[in-house]
Amino acid sequence: MASNAKLAETAPKAPKLDMKPIEEIDSRRIPTAIRQDRPFVVRGWVSASDGWGLDDPKWARNTGQVTVIPGDDATVSTASYVLRKSGMTHEMTFRELFDRILGQGKWRPLIDANERYYMFGGKVPSSLLEALPWPSDLEFVGSSPYVASEGVTAKAHYDHWYAFLVQLHGTKAVKMFPPWDYSFIYPQHEKTADKPRRALVDLNNPDFDQFPLLKQLHGEIAVLNAGDVLYMPVHWWHEVETEGFSVSINRRLKRSALDWAGALLVFGYQVLQGAYHYRIEPIPSHEIKTVAQYAYVEWKSDTGKTEYDQWCAFLAQLGRDQAKALRIPEGFGVLLARWLQTEQELTKAEFEALSHPAAELSVRD
Repeated sequence: MASNAKLAETAPKAPKLDMKPIEEIDSRRIPTAIRQDRPFVVRGWVSASDGWGLDDPKWARNTGQVTVIPGDDATVSTASYVLRKSGMTHEMTFRELFDRILGQGKWRPLIDANERYYMFGGKVPSSLLEALPWPSDLEFVGSSPYVASEGVTAKAHYDHWYAFLVQLHGTKAVKMFPPWDYSFIYPQHEKTADKPRRALVDLNNPDFDQFPLLKQLHGEIAVLNAGDVLYMPVHWWHEVETEGFSVSINRRLKRSALDWAGALLVFGYQVLQGAYHYRIEPIPSHEIKTVAQYAYVEWKSDTGKTEYDQWCAFLAQLGRDQAKALRIPEGFGVLLARWLQTEQELTKAEFEALSHPAAELSVRD
């Protein structure tokens, strides 16, 4: 009889996603690399001497909302308002959170003895942000801390911002997928605005029989260690898994009206393609309108103009001029601008009548 070890060697391997490493660059390239709208990693960008040690008293003064996860689970994918209503979210200081995760102090469990913790939100100490070596020509619009127990996974989702993720303590693995992969990751939306944009498929153990489009994902991955920084462009899907106690911060970057309009065109096209070609419903109209509002506000700030019709004309023209670069049909910008002006969604017939780019176009040109 064959040994267990021999059987393990001959057994078929479980299918995995095809993941490529996220590009690593030198910190001097950050300002130019941002313009490529692709993720990148800078290794060893900060050191502990920059003033972010966990024993620093600055942490004791700040608080945040902490999701308490039962010991038999390790995922974060539920909307914040549901967590608060269920009693799974608690306000606590960073110091208390650190102590709970490290098993220090005499804190009582809030759910069970094996509970885990995840913090997103709260205020990052300003002295910490100022100590980090940001390029002088970048402008920021906000920041948030992330703190997680070992093994906690934030399921795949996208955000409406351009951001840096700075790893301060511990290790985390980040899988990323471009906006063009929207339909392939099996997104789920809820009509409630506070519900996160997420995908609940298992990316570590993909079921290609049940979810065949996963094979078309253009995945990239990076393992971040303390001191590393990852750039995350807007609407890139990302799933984050902590390996040990992890502390990081998210620093959101200000981008131009042109950047936001381009992001809106790509996002709107992918959402409607998902709805009309892949039957991903409901259409998250509120998501498109949210991105449109960001783009409109940035256009007003950049140009000093306020007429919404003028902004819609700008959006339509950009859709014509940059259709190839954005991988959208040349006429899509006109239809999206009309939708935003009239509140009348594009019909399936209108969408299908467009001249669509080749679906097999690789993200890596």
